[in-house]
Amino acid sequence: MRTVVTRRAEVPLRYDGDHVSEPLHAYVGRQAVFDRNLKVVAYELLYRDSEENRARIDDPDQATATTMLNAVVELGLDKLVGELPIFVNLPAAFLLKRYPVPLPPERTYLEVLEDVPVTPELIDAIKGFRAEGFKIALDDFLLTDQTRPLVPLADLIKVDVLGVPRDDIDEQFDELRPLCKTLLAEKISTHDEMAHYHLLGFDLFQGHFLQMPIVERGRRLPHNRAALVQVLAKLYQPNIDLRAVEAMLSAEVGLSVRLLKLASSAALSRGAPIANLGQAIARLGTQQIAALVLLVLVAGFDDKPFELARQALIRARMCEALARTTNVPPDQLFTAGLLSLLDALLDRPLDEIVDDIPVTPLIRGALVGGTGSAAKIVDAARAQDHGDFARVASTGFTAQKVFVAWYEAIRWADEIIAQL
Repeated sequence: MRTVVTRRAEVPLRYDGDHVSEPLHAYVGRQAVFDRNLKVVAYELLYRDSEENRARIDDPDQATATTMLNAVVELGLDKLVGELPIFVNLPAAFLLKRYPVPLPPERTYLEVLEDVPVTPELIDAIKGFRAEGFKIALDDFLLTDQTRPLVPLADLIKVDVLGVPRDDIDEQFDELRPLCKTLLAEKISTHDEMAHYHLLGFDLFQGHFLQMPIVERGRRLPHNRAALVQVLAKLYQPNIDLRAVEAMLSAEVGLSVRLLKLASSAALSRGAPIANLGQAIARLGTQQIAALVLLVLVAGFDDKPFELARQALIRARMCEALARTTNVPPDQLFTAGLLSLLDALLDRPLDEIVDDIPVTPLIRGALVGGTGSAAKIVDAARAQDHGDFARVASTGFTAQKVFVAWYEAIRWADEIIAQL
């Protein structure tokens, strides 16, 4: 085992021949929420990437995906918090429903962070989550003309008391009390603060004085990026073959075990334990399986932005749409588009990667070294992504046709992820 120095921390990596795999541990921080009788009534789940009790976050979307994946699948939500409710921070991308939230709505508070701009789109997204059964908490909230529209949508408001003069907190409390039935004082650090805000009338309390966050660790199963991308491609092909999906999942041990755990989780399903992958697929459905694959693709690899998963879907749909205007099979171009970002995901040249994947000759030619229609479709998609319109023209497609395919692909990808 060696240590590779990153800009965040020293991360131990395991070497297996010429390949590097991620550390096989999953971490989640949890901090208790107390009521006025000092009884634990909920837990907030926090991002952690080691046993060191601090959060080092470079990509908020990735941190959220990792926290949810580790809590629900790697460690088990019921093991972490029992039957108590949970709080989870959601950055703007998750709140706007671009990414999946695989948590049980009936026991989950989605925290709207203070730095998320209040827009009509945000209001609509919050209403959508409420319609699904999620509860909404406003984190580090300050009441202003801009933030006031959020208040009627909130089930709970969290007020940050750390380093804030008590007179200011008292004034905030008086403003918020008539507007929201549940107020939580967070970041309480001393006995004196606890006594004051308890007397003031806050309903719930959280902070280092009451309990420091506790870091839970579990083993994280290994998985193969290329296999995950292939599964994702299969899930979005027309006329999906569930038996073929099951065979691919069986070959990818880390993912198949995750699916069995997810399908059997008391947090997401109250049915009997799952005995095999076929039952797991039937219970979860392809949308939830795709959601898990997307989360694993991003959360399982700390060096990759979540946006790559979305871009892969956009590329795939765009290639499929352009293929429909030619005599090239659209389903194969969908797969080619999805696989065309493997070099970014795997940090290896694309020609080496496709040597290891049993793709058709048409897909291989589209990705590497081909000159036919399939290769021109993938090249047009790549050029559009980079804004290279001269290169788009050289593929034989009109700029308008490529733009329409690209724009429709963005809408489709965002709608797909919103449904996961």
